[in-house]
Amino acid sequence: MINKTSSLVTAKAKKPGLSLIRSRLAGKFVLIFVPFLVAFVLGAFFLIPYFYQNHGLQDMASKAKNVANIAAYSAAPAIFLEDLLTLKEVASSLAQDEDLIFIVVKDQKGKDLIIHKKDPRLALDKLEPLPRGLAADKRIFIEKMAITYENKSVGELILGFSLEALIRGTKRVQRITGAVSLSVFALILLIAYYLSSLVTKPLRRITATVSEITAGDYSRRVEVSSQDEVGVLAASFNKMLDRLSEAMSHLEEARSTLEKRVEERTAALEQEVAERKQAEERLRESEDLFRRMVESLGEGVAIVDERENFIFTNEAAQRIFASEGQPLAGRSLREFTTPEQFALIQEQTRERREGKRGSYELKITLPDGREKTLLVTATPRFDDQKRFTSSLAVLTDITERKRSEEALRKIKNQLEETVKQLARRNEEANLFIQMGDAFQMAQNESEIISISMNYARRLFSEESGALYLQRQPGLPLEAKGSWGEREFKVKDFFPEECWALRRSQMHFVGNQSLDILCPHLIQEEKISGPTLCVPLVSFGESIGVLVMTCCREKEGFSEEEIEKYRQVRQSLALQFAQRLATALSTMQLRESLREQSIRDPLTGLYNRRFLEETLNRELYRAQRGQGVVAVMMLDLDYFKQFNDRYGHDAGDAVLGAVARLLQKSVRREDIVCRYGGEEFMIIMPGNTEEVARARAELILDRVRHLEIQHGSHVFRQLTISIGLALFPRDGDATEALIQAADQALLEAKRRGRNRLVIAGEIEPKA
Repeated sequence: MINKTSSLVTAKAKKPGLSLIRSRLAGKFVLIFVPFLVAFVLGAFFLIPYFYQNHGLQDMASKAKNVANIAAYSAAPAIFLEDLLTLKEVASSLAQDEDLIFIVVKDQKGKDLIIHKKDPRLALDKLEPLPRGLAADKRIFIEKMAITYENKSVGELILGFSLEALIRGTKRVQRITGAVSLSVFALILLIAYYLSSLVTKPLRRITATVSEITAGDYSRRVEVSSQDEVGVLAASFNKMLDRLSEAMSHLEEARSTLEKRVEERTAALEQEVAERKQAEERLRESEDLFRRMVESLGEGVAIVDERENFIFTNEAAQRIFASEGQPLAGRSLREFTTPEQFALIQEQTRERREGKRGSYELKITLPDGREKTLLVTATPRFDDQKRFTSSLAVLTDITERKRSEEALRKIKNQLEETVKQLARRNEEANLFIQMGDAFQMAQNESEIISISMNYARRLFSEESGALYLQRQPGLPLEAKGSWGEREFKVKDFFPEECWALRRSQMHFVGNQSLDILCPHLIQEEKISGPTLCVPLVSFGESIGVLVMTCCREKEGFSEEEIEKYRQVRQSLALQFAQRLATALSTMQLRESLREQSIRDPLTGLYNRRFLEETLNRELYRAQRGQGVVAVMMLDLDYFKQFNDRYGHDAGDAVLGAVARLLQKSVRREDIVCRYGGEEFMIIMPGNTEEVARARAELILDRVRHLEIQHGSHVFRQLTISIGLALFPRDGDATEALIQAADQALLEAKRRGRNRLVIAGEIEPKA
């Protein structure tokens, strides 16, 4: 029978179906590799083009930035000088780059100076507002850069670079990557299938043998002689079959042995019953021992019935309730608690009735008046019918721990307050640093005052204050700035009306009815509460005073805390005043030095240096606004002979008088300068030729009627010659305009002096 079954299995194994089964195992091995291969192919297909494109974008960004730097450097002077021809040459040079598709150059106001685009269909109005980087369609890279000249912004440069070459290269790399990835996928798949077929061949032999053994042929053995893991498996399987045969022979012996062991087990169970009875006896002894241990515990243990009466307490519980000589059993917890705490106990008992365990804190009052805090851990107790009978509570005296926690809480609050104070000090220090940096960037005293008031609002947000400055000794101090909700009514007062300026130190008024109040504060109606006056002292000289409300009392502060708070705020106000005084003095010194550098010491007029700077600026403004600038060159007639005859002192007196006359004869916005020697120049922005001519005639007439007293001499009948030139008609640059005015002045002298000649009316020489 066994041989027939074996033959049947062998025959079935030779059918085509067995080949299919063999092929399935190899296919499974191949399928294991498929997800990894697919992930590899897809990763290569997407990542290689992605990194290629990113690298190309980085190169384009670097290229765009370099080109923009070069273009901005080249275009800056051309924009500043409004040289459109040079700008066009710069744009033409940049357009040689095949990737650059458009160039836009704007001035400081956003006006387009140069627009160059290779594709006329390119819509720049949609591209210019975009930020630096890729455009929306990702085919154009936009680079923007501010154009500066001599550390001043003069315009903006916008460049657009085409990414078509990068896009074509990315697509080409993607096609090549796809072809290579598919080839690698197919090759690795074939190799995997071939290797898996070789690996699974011994397994197929084992499978065929197992099928024959399952059919009942226990004499079959696996015929695999390799030394690898499959060979070891086959040898182990053969050994298992040998042992199985032996196990079948021993099975009958085991059955008889089992019956004998059942009898032995029955005897053992009888012995266990006896041992259990002994264990119950030991358990009762253990309960007695546990009771004695509870009595000796350091923590209190109590059993309380449903009416909150003590049933049992150990010695520790007796000590907690100060009842060592009087037992607690039968007494109620109501005797040791307030109504609120007893209501808490009743609420906890209701939870015990529901079978819940819990812990809570309980405050008790002993007969001698002492108070304790207990940590109660309660467990419900039920009878056999599952009815609530009592609560087992473990009592821990945590009175000292609560006191320690309260002390730690106070220390924690103090530390938190210290940290907050340090944070405020750090913030104040940062604000002082920022204010100092802002003072360094200020151009005049008004900006310093504005900056100081801005930072005063941040440093003294809860206070109100005003800044008073003294322009000259003997004059009153004037209000220059203020902050806060409360407005100071007094706008000026003399230094004698402030105790801080009298004493040259801070003056604090905490109580206006007890402390000495400054006279200037008596006139204030809405200012109440503590006030502080801080003098602004720099280099030993008082230049003003800072008046502010300060250090109002805080709710909940002790007198010591209030005094400490006042000291901190007063110290902060003093630091603020010192920094402000230093900044104001420095600015006054800077303005004084600048005034000396641009003024002629003899006449008080602006010098030639200031003239050239101002004329350049006015011509630039006129060119932008398409306006007119008139320039007069004036020269005193026969001044050299006058000096030789009356001396240089008399000449200096005449120059000073003529300078004062010229200043009175022009508008406030006109600029009068001493050009050199006896020559003067007047810049008149916005004056037409008719207005400038009338102004020149007025000056000629006033000089003719000028009388100058010097010593015993009275000088009359002075005359002056004037040359007038207009921008842009007579010159489109500073040097050209001055030269035209000078030529007109020479023509006026040639024609006999004491007259006006306009540059546009001079006939060219043959």
